[in-house]
Amino acid sequence: MDNRLTLTRHIDEDAAQQRLQRLGASAFEPAWVRLWAAGVGMPGGQPGAWLLSAQEMRRALLLVGEALPTCADQPEAGIHIESGAPPSPAEWHRRWLWERMATPRHWRIQVLETAPTPIWLPCWLGYRGGRQHRLMVISGLSGEPLSLLKPLVLTGLRQAYRDEQNTASREPREKAG
Repeated sequence: MDNRLTLTRHIDEDAAQQRLQRLGASAFEPAWVRLWAAGVGMPGGQPGAWLLSAQEMRRALLLVGEALPTCADQPEAGIHIESGAPPSPAEWHRRWLWERMATPRHWRIQVLETAPTPIWLPCWLGYRGGRQHRLMVISGLSGEPLSLLKPLVLTGLRQAYRDEQNTASREPREKAG
């Protein structure tokens, strides 16, 4: 992998299966989404929360806590979804504005002027078949549904499929004997 921080998965396979089945999923698998974390807090202070986002996302996820819940290991087995570049500083401020609108008492808290931290966010992907296939994404930290990540995950799954098809087409074909 790379030198990104890996957030600790708190929701195990059994708990994820139960939550995804309640949402209607018939199959599930672990995944890791590469995001960027920007600290938010009082100017000149330590972060009291973190915004998790990627350039392709419209809004950020808010993770409350002074420290990111990281582990020393690299991401485990599962799908690894790349997200690309971090949002620009102006985008971080715009995304924090949307969060502040939801919680007006935090107006003095702002995005800290530090470089974004690259992270691997643990998730669980649930699938439901039928006439229309449906994808569900839940957090590996809390088990909450993360609908903001669905477009990013779908793009990552499409890219993984294309990469797999390109690799398969480049492999030498064995001659029939």
